[in-house]
Formats: sequence, C-alpha cells, structure tokens
Amino acid sequence: MNRLHTVFWDLDGTMADTEMMGHRKAFNQSFSEFHLDWTWDKNTYSRLLSIPGGKNRIKYFAKEKNVNLDNRIINLLHQQKQKYYQEILHSGSISLRRGVMRLVLELYARNTNQWIVTTSSKLAVKALLNKIFSRRVSPFNGYTTFEDVLELKPHPEAYFKAIKNSSAEPNNSLAIEDSLIGYQAASASKLKTLITLSPWLKKIPEGINETQLVVDSLGDQDNASVALQGNRLDSIITYESLQSLIN
Repeated sequence: MNRLHTVFWDLDGTMADTEMMGHRKAFNQSFSEFHLDWTWDKNTYSRLLSIPGGKNRIKYFAKEKNVNLDNRIINLLHQQKQKYYQEILHSGSISLRRGVMRLVLELYARNTNQWIVTTSSKLAVKALLNKIFSRRVSPFNGYTTFEDVLELKPHPEAYFKAIKNSSAEPNNSLAIEDSLIGYQAASASKLKTLITLSPWLKKIPEGINETQLVVDSLGDQDNASVALQGNRLDSIITYESLQSLIN
C-alpha cells in the first residue's frame, strides 16, 4: 500500500474562490483605470479561464474585441491588476473554500508534504498565503508558479517541476484541482487527482474521465462533501480519503 507523501494543491478556484471574487474584479478595476470599456462578468470570465495566464486572457479578449493592444500596455494592465488584487486580498473579502483549512492542517499534522502548483504569480501566491497563514506556521513546503515555467497548464511542466523539486514520486502523491486544464496537467504528469469542482461551474467539463472522482467541496462537519462523479468516499475528504485514491 502506497503511503501518501505529497499533495500538490492548485490555488485559484481550488483553495479559494480567488478567480471570481478576486482576479475578475481586479481585472475590471484595471480596465476602468485604462479607460477600456470592458467588464468581465462571471460568465465571460468563466469562459476566459480556459485561457491560462492573465496576460494571455487580456490579449485574447482584445483580439475578440478587435482592439489593438501592444505588449507594453498589456503588461501595464496586468501590473495594475496585480495591485488591485493585493488590495482585495488584504481587505479580507476572499476566504478559503469549504474544508480547505481543515484538510491543509490535517495533512500538516500528518507530516505530509504540501506544494502549491499554480499558473498565478509568486506575488499572488505569497499575498494569499501571508494573509491566511500570517499567524500560523506555513504548512506548505514550496510552490511552482507562472514565473517558473515556459508552458502553462494544461501542459504538465509545472507539475513535472514541482515533482522534481519536492523529491516526490507520482505513485505516492496526489493533486487537488478544480478545472479541466488542471486535471489535464496533473494527469499528464502521472498524478492521481481529486477534483473539487470550481464553484462557478454548473457541470463537469467534457474531457474529464467519467471514472474520475469529482466533488463539490472538501466538506466540513456541517456540510458533507458531495460526489458529483466517481466513487463516493467519506462524508468529508480526509487524509485517509486521499490515500485511498492512490491505491
């Protein structure tokens, strides 16, 4: 029986609803400052999340709108967006998803290595972790971010790098993701995956294996974790739940 050694956490959408309540709002504030008549509502932003990377989303949307933005302006837009995102984080309006803190601390108590694997920037990762774990010992051993790779998810480069840097083995490790591109990246690196579906998604995306376990949340003592697809485990996702997924 394989012992669970390392858990790789995606950040945005998986650990916290930073996408809709943080990044999306920060993008809109940045657009307004640059006098762009753009507003990304939840449906628009949900669609754009299939494009990995904030700068890539701006570029893609500008092309859709037939607006010519050079790379300098895109970089400035994104820098200002990052500033607004920091302000939103520090306001305390973004919290972890249900069951995340419980499971993170349980894994930490079990001496399980935990890494964050995200397409966000180091700045965004540090801002969220400092806000949430400012009064605690950080339970994370490291992270792989946008700056560390050439290819973003669904390419597996970030996971390959995280596996190497953490000295983990895929057969005793597991990824927790929330989206199709995250699932594809983890699967391509030979990791078993638990999907805690993004709260803004109304259905399981096509392309996720029908035997793959997908839950609505990790669950807590007042709210069970509901299996949307795959074999149901416990009423909440625990260390034992994750270990059973790799065996």
